Amino acid sequence: MRPPTAATTEIDSEGNTINIPASAGYDNSTSGNAMVRNLVLQATSQLDRSILRLVVGQLDVFGDFMNEQGSFIQRAEPVISFKGGNQTISGSANGFTKVEIDGTPGSIKTLVTNFNVRSGGYLKFINGILVTNGSAVSTNFVEFAGTLTDPNTSVVTPAAQLIGENENSYLRGYIKTTQVAATGVRQNFSNIGLALTFTGSTEPGAVFVSRNTTGNTPPSAFGGASPKPGIRRTFGVQPGNAAGARAKMEFRYLDNELVNLRLNDGSFNGSVDENKLSLYLSTNGTNTYSQLGRDGLSNNVLVKNEITAFNTFTLSEALVNPLPVTLTTFNAERMGADALITWETASEFNSKGFEVQVSTDGQQFRTLGSVASATVNSTKKTNYSYVDTEANKVGTRYYRLRQIDVNGKDAFFSPRTVLFTGNALANAMVAYPNPINGSELRLVLQSVVAGKGQLRITDITGRVIRQESVELTSGVSDLSIKNLGDLKAGMYLVGVTLPTGETQNLKIVKQ
Repeated sequence: MRPPTAATTEIDSEGNTINIPASAGYDNSTSGNAMVRNLVLQATSQLDRSILRLVVGQLDVFGDFMNEQGSFIQRAEPVISFKGGNQTISGSANGFTKVEIDGTPGSIKTLVTNFNVRSGGYLKFINGILVTNGSAVSTNFVEFAGTLTDPNTSVVTPAAQLIGENENSYLRGYIKTTQVAATGVRQNFSNIGLALTFTGSTEPGAVFVSRNTTGNTPPSAFGGASPKPGIRRTFGVQPGNAAGARAKMEFRYLDNELVNLRLNDGSFNGSVDENKLSLYLSTNGTNTYSQLGRDGLSNNVLVKNEITAFNTFTLSEALVNPLPVTLTTFNAERMGADALITWETASEFNSKGFEVQVSTDGQQFRTLGSVASATVNSTKKTNYSYVDTEANKVGTRYYRLRQIDVNGKDAFFSPRTVLFTGNALANAMVAYPNPINGSELRLVLQSVVAGKGQLRITDITGRVIRQESVELTSGVSDLSIKNLGDLKAGMYLVGVTLPTGETQNLKIVKQ
């Protein structure tokens, strides 16, 4: 309805006089959508700006849309639709509720800033491609708001949704959203192409998810004898509470993201075989990826269960013979009458566990004990230890690891030697990893009686860095000393006073 107006006359573009009567107004609700070519909302600041409110109906924009100071205000129900050919869209500081990309087939809609799709709204693709600058993700993006609950009325407004993406009409660039996920409940994060169902005992909290389809990772990041490039889609995942988090992942992709991929030489002649796709994870800024495999692939969705590490994910062809375990350290040290065997893995793929084997001649080995893998698949550093407490050790003992896959295949790691000659302190102490390259240090020591001990860490000047009480068992104790990430690089002295009053000291190095 047009509001009441005084009687006026206007001259149209052809010189005709148009009489506008003085009346209660007239009904234009059946006249169709409002349409504009270029829409420039002039402004110099938030205080000095034009205002355009879209209260009902639909606004079709056929040219550029310039809204630099948030002059465009859209209510919950009306739609703004970007029509026609190539367009430049400046975004909206106030966000959009319902927005359509419905231009001519193949048209490019270039977003030069950013906009938020508000709760209850959608970004719908019909025809055309919306493009952001993937190298300017801090300023050029589309963000989807999560579920919103009114604190006064408890009315729940659902999360914004991405609708209608297909091979010919889609968003090419950077998308992000932060939404709360709950254990046992599938969360599709506004339908941007990634769904997670957390299955662990830890509630993940608010999960940040980003999607970048601007480019792909070249083959050199994937290792192996003849790696393929990554597809033109990556997801970043950061749970609010990642410790102990575990999830099933559903990774959706488009067929056009499997071709015209960047190779190591900079050309875009690469492609991947969809039937061989595997999930990969990078934890170091996409410089290198580790293969996680897949548990299902159907209708452009790859499924992987038991995800335990979260960072940057993409897809590429599976390596023919991926290394089951990447071992970064393997040590064996004398600890009084016993031997401490420690090892650290950087990644594990289908790993069931490890056997610690011993030999007195370096040729014939027997199994001392087994240590299960912390998780079947992992791309984070994991430390393991085993103490050889067999009596009457003499001479040289050779220790090696046998790693066993879930399918029964095994691999061996070269032996380490420990010499048992002469007298040794019964309550010697060993630290690992040493040097420390993370935030945790483990101390293995022996005590003839159980009880409370005192831990003390000092720097080379004698300044006390850490002091606390620790519980010791009779025999071998394996202590975890956490929260050392802020420790400055250098040398430190670690001392533990046993319940008997004796003190064991050793030096550690923080890298």
